[in-house]
Amino acid sequence: MGKEIARGFERIRSGEQIQIPTFTNVAAAVAAGVTAAKFPRRIIHLSAGGTGSVPCIAESDDQFLIH
Repeated sequence: MGKEIARGFERIRSGEQIQIPTFTNVAAAVAAGVTAAKFPRRIIHLSAGGTGSVPCIAESDDQFLIH
């Protein structure tokens, strides 16, 4: 028997689009209750980012790291 694949990976393999939550900035995400401590390893899209008006992706570990 093959290795069991998590549901999230099945969705990716089938071509389903992944919807990443979008917030203006980290402060807006925290105000909405999306904190790094509450949602570890979460990826979010920041439309204004941490550097002004530049959109970016942020990931959480113990805080949100802007990429």
